[in-house]
Amino acid sequence: MILLIFLGALSLAVLAFELLTALQAALSSYGRSRSTVRLTGAVAEGAPAVARRSTWEALLLAFFPRRFGLLEGKGSADVISLLRRAGYPYDTPGDFYAAAVQTFAAFLLLGGLLAGALAALGQPLAAPFAALGLIILGLRWPYARLKRLARRRAEALRSNLLLGLSVLESLLSSGVQVQEALRRTAGIGGPFNNLLGLLVARMKVEDFERAIETTRSHLPDASDMEARLFLQDLEDYFFRGRPILESVRALREAAHRGMVESTEARASLVRQRSSLYGILAVLGLLFFLIGPFLGRF
Repeated sequence: MILLIFLGALSLAVLAFELLTALQAALSSYGRSRSTVRLTGAVAEGAPAVARRSTWEALLLAFFPRRFGLLEGKGSADVISLLRRAGYPYDTPGDFYAAAVQTFAAFLLLGGLLAGALAALGQPLAAPFAALGLIILGLRWPYARLKRLARRRAEALRSNLLLGLSVLESLLSSGVQVQEALRRTAGIGGPFNNLLGLLVARMKVEDFERAIETTRSHLPDASDMEARLFLQDLEDYFFRGRPILESVRALREAAHRGMVESTEARASLVRQRSSLYGILAVLGLLFFLIGPFLGRF
């Protein structure tokens, strides 16, 4: 009981502090000189304005610095890599950590409500386990969402790969230069063609080797063999003068075979599941018909 009273008093103190801070910020423009008001919110050129964080975010950063901190965040390099692979659903890592704090706060509130409901229903032993499960889920949810977006983007890239390679092969066969063919193919759109657009854009501002590495780091699936082979063929063309048309044609045929095989595998899985559902339905019907007679024996 004493712990609950302490937590309630702490919550009221934080709420009062937030209300007074918001009131102070709203009334801070009155009574100032014109020069002081003019400098309010001024930032250095090229530096983004840092938004003020709430007390709740500060408490989370104090207790979980390696989970929600921008500079000390757990696996900051992994987060940046996930953002690249997922197609930048957040503009910056700071936006991701801010969204992670909000998600954790929502799950924490839901866990507290669920624990309170279980305690009110006479199940106090299950309350802490339910709250702990939701808290752990809130910690893992933002990272799981990024990985799920990366998997979806990888599937979309594989679907778009065949179209991009077919267009690129047609352009190279008609005598178009490689860079111009890449630029035209990038204009079609799609995950794979967008990667080509990134490559073309990076080639204009830096050397080709760094442009290839940047494009490779934006692959949603680092184990995607066709995409990695395509980038390797481009590197061989620009550095070693190896013809690229035959390589693009071979990759296009391999992508076509892979798509046909994956379609056949999915169709086979659908047939297997349909057969299993049919067998279960027949068994259920048999038990429904025979069940009343089995009760007599």
